[in-house]
Amino acid sequence: MAFKDWVPGAVLTAADLDRYMMQQDWVVKTSDQSVTNSATPVLDSELMLTVEANSRYWVDAFLIADGATGGDLQLGWTGPAGCAFDWVSDGLAVAATTGVDAVSRTAQGLTNLPSIGMIGVGSNIAIPLRGVLTTAGSGGVLRVRWAQATANATATRMRAGSLLRITKLVP
Repeated sequence: MAFKDWVPGAVLTAADLDRYMMQQDWVVKTSDQSVTNSATPVLDSELMLTVEANSRYWVDAFLIADGATGGDLQLGWTGPAGCAFDWVSDGLAVAATTGVDAVSRTAQGLTNLPSIGMIGVGSNIAIPLRGVLTTAGSGGVLRVRWAQATANATATRMRAGSLLRITKLVP
């Protein structure tokens, strides 16, 4: 269903608000978070949102990260029991050496942890993510999890300003 065509004098109803304006939530990361010398995924301290049971969501994120080229980044999600999440990132391929390089764009599931290339400390890269989350009988929290792809003594950082947004797809 398309957005409503608003015309002068049209009445804004509660149903209109529910359908067109109240079905999204977002969070913006307020501080950097680091992982050093570890390829074990951690839950992001801020990039998480609550989702309802038996619902479908469009998920998109704009993540900002930096780290050593040898450490790179692995990225994934956790979600409520029984949910399905089909998503893709447009992160740099692991062999990337500059911000303009090959992109890895493979379909992923909830538990996958694809690797994304880093191009050096202080060289922020943007990682756009998007997908469709379908929850089952349990609501809960959709949360970004990440680590270094290869343990490295130089920190990999998820930067302040990274954004996670969900939009509930209302039938």
